[in-house]
Amino acid sequence: MDIRSLRYFIAVFEERSLSGAAKRCFVAQPSISATLAQLEDDLGTQLFVRHSKGVTATDSGAQLYPQACKMVNDMNALRSMFSDSSAPLELSISLAPFLSGALISQVLKTLLDEIPGLTFNLVDESEKADLRFTCNSYTSEDDVFYPLWEDNYVIAMNNDHWLTEFPSLSIKQIDKLTFISRKPCDIQESWNYLMQKQGVMMDVRAQVKTEEYALDLVAAGLGISLIPEHSLRERKDVTIRPINDVSLKRVVGIAHSKQTSFPAHLINTILGVKQQLLSNHI
Repeated sequence: MDIRSLRYFIAVFEERSLSGAAKRCFVAQPSISATLAQLEDDLGTQLFVRHSKGVTATDSGAQLYPQACKMVNDMNALRSMFSDSSAPLELSISLAPFLSGALISQVLKTLLDEIPGLTFNLVDESEKADLRFTCNSYTSEDDVFYPLWEDNYVIAMNNDHWLTEFPSLSIKQIDKLTFISRKPCDIQESWNYLMQKQGVMMDVRAQVKTEEYALDLVAAGLGISLIPEHSLRERKDVTIRPINDVSLKRVVGIAHSKQTSFPAHLINTILGVKQQLLSNHI
């Protein structure tokens, strides 16, 4: 068993086809078949069931898949560890619209400061990207996720709002109040469930895409909103209050496909950013 056989195995697992894996790996199909047979022999188990439409992974194949991905990525990282860390590195990075721009900018600045030769292109969330700033709830089994910070959701209101008299709020207190809604919102389903469970109705007056827009409308007195606490850094025109009868959180970080490998110094810098954010008491 070697890295090449694991790469072929991963390709077959994801393509669900020997011919598809062969095209992806730029080799002849018999090479895929022979390597796969040798891997099954080495492991002493059948990894796939062949049929007319392709292949289906067995339980053994499903067990091997995440381990194979890890081993291939570890090997790639080991190789890149000894490569020239100053070589130019160009990345495409997508940003989920519901994330805090201030913290994202801080992370990007750190990456640029600490990685020589790095340039990046920020793309829309719908576009394919090397790295994605997102929440853990928006990742899949095919992703590697590096958590950077945790956000607590709070109620944001105008500084003159009557709710500012209370140190914390209950769900019932915001029943029928004018509300600024955000879509997309990573906890929308949880929030809607809580509203229904508590029998609370929100008088939605506006719906926006970003946290900044929601906060601007809150500051103007158009209503209250449910906002991640870190999005309010440096803002003096709104007041926040925690919700005392429910805890809503999200984990924000950087994700990428398991099939994509990066230089070790990039991954180490990303991991180091989390420690910087924690030391800055985000």
